[in-house]
Amino acid sequence: MNIFTKSGKTSMKLDEVTKYLSQLRLPTSLVFTPLNLQEEREKFFDSEIYEPNFTYRIVKNKNKDILKELTSLKTISDVDPRISAFYIELIESKKDSDDLMHSVGNNELVSEYSVKKYGKPSLLLFNNSSRVLRGKVDGYNLVKYPKMRQRDMLGYEEIEEIFNLVFEALNLDDWKVAKSMNIAKNMVKIGVKRREVLVDPNIERSKFKLKKTIVHEVGTHVLRSVNGLNSGFEALSKANLPGYLDVEEGLATYNESYMDLLTLGWLKRKAALVWGIYIGEKLSFRQLYNSMLGVLPKGSAFSATYRVKRGLGDTSYPGIYCKDVVYFRGFRKVRRRLERDKSLYEKLYAGKIDFKQCQWVDDGLIPKAKIVPNKELWRDIFKDIGI
Repeated sequence: MNIFTKSGKTSMKLDEVTKYLSQLRLPTSLVFTPLNLQEEREKFFDSEIYEPNFTYRIVKNKNKDILKELTSLKTISDVDPRISAFYIELIESKKDSDDLMHSVGNNELVSEYSVKKYGKPSLLLFNNSSRVLRGKVDGYNLVKYPKMRQRDMLGYEEIEEIFNLVFEALNLDDWKVAKSMNIAKNMVKIGVKRREVLVDPNIERSKFKLKKTIVHEVGTHVLRSVNGLNSGFEALSKANLPGYLDVEEGLATYNESYMDLLTLGWLKRKAALVWGIYIGEKLSFRQLYNSMLGVLPKGSAFSATYRVKRGLGDTSYPGIYCKDVVYFRGFRKVRRRLERDKSLYEKLYAGKIDFKQCQWVDDGLIPKAKIVPNKELWRDIFKDIGI
């Protein structure tokens, strides 16, 4: 049976809209990871002039048909008008995400769509990123990375056990850890749909860095997702409007700082992404990398340049991918707002929402968060599990 009609409706109920949205497939991060990244990296470092030429996965899906059904919508008939407006805006945002995903490899379109979705750094943000890169970091509550000892390094089995203990402590009984070959080396990523923490099976991570990862990934991304699902609006448990992402990643970095886990090196890498996006649109990969060498060591300079240029095909031509502006921009935004009003912290945990939607919590449109972390909770958990 064909679920698609000849022409889209102007009104639907929330359950029908949610069903359509759940069928969209938007694995942008996977699509924007080049198939030949390691090969091109080696070529890049074997030469002083080589510019990477990336190739990408071709994704087949029914997004076009699904979005055709949804883009004619004017209202969600059985919810508050504010929720209806949110979902109408979300549908347009999902269309933008689909356009961006299918632009992969086309420098001009990746630049256009990513600027539309995430925006460019402002001059003020660029100046503040430059200050961080020069070591002007007063007020960021940074700590020194502790001296490394071999017994502090953990492998996959130990990390899996620790995550499971964290899930138990937070009553996240339906969350689990899973090995994944589709994420970057030594990385951890949240899979919201299957309630999984995806981990590189060959991971090796220090206890200090694992604590940072847990506070960032579980303490922010997972808990906001869990609380969002409890709201009754599934979209608040997943990636939604572009504005939420600044708060999502900004809050995660704020939590690192709040828990005394944010180092100068990590802050510099977030600032360098803003710096690179601001100056890098007209530069080739090599030119941007050479500029990055002025503020970052060799490996980090390549990683930052790659993140600014991922999604492009021939990187000898201009182009930019703007998503990573959200980390530093979001951190500064969250820090500034919470300094003015600490009560917003708990409200932000009601789901994957931005500051504007905190009013929904005040008005009872969505319930208060059931799980909100704090420094004492994390200290007790880390003490109990021995990290």
